[in-house]
Amino acid sequence: MSIVKPVLRAFDYAKAMEFYVDWLGFQVDWEHRPEDTPFYLQLSMRDIILHLSEHHGDASPGASVYVDEFTDLRAYHQLLIDKQYKYNRPGMEEAFYDPSILLVTVNDPFYNKIIFAGKK
Repeated sequence: MSIVKPVLRAFDYAKAMEFYVDWLGFQVDWEHRPEDTPFYLQLSMRDIILHLSEHHGDASPGASVYVDEFTDLRAYHQLLIDKQYKYNRPGMEEAFYDPSILLVTVNDPFYNKIIFAGKK
């Protein structure tokens, strides 16, 4: 079995923590942050694993990550809304390709997009 771990570009550690940990609910599994150097870290939530890198050349801003078969998407969406994160208030919509799928799209502070998809 292969495991895919997307690497997303980030530019600010505090903003990354505010968005991914405080708002979305990811946890930091490990980080590499020597003094006066760019950070690199792994985040996880449920079975989702993401890497964030501040290193030039590791990734380009503007990536999209599609999270398929996200369980309890309605409850997760409500949790995000209830936290009242001032920079992002995602909606929920039907997928254009399948009306039995719901989508919640969030945009991080570094122009990356995460699309959570789950059954109605």
